Amino acid sequence: MPIMCTVQLPKGKKQEQIQKALTDISNALMEDFGADPKQVRVTIEELPRGRYIAGGVMDYEMPDFNQDEISE
Repeated sequence: MPIMCTVQLPKGKKQEQIQKALTDISNALMEDFGADPKQVRVTIEELPRGRYIAGGVMDYEMPDFNQDEISE
């Protein structure tokens, strides 16, 4: 049975950061659950501005949310 994990992050993280996170999460799931690599699926969803709120504060009002944003 596959093990699936989805991570949501603010849009704009560097590709190297995303690849490292995917690898680290995949490795942790394989180790913790004794899973075969073919059983583990990890995806990252990038959230654009205006798609996140915490404690009544919109993402674009949170400096930390957009801190790593890169220009496209």
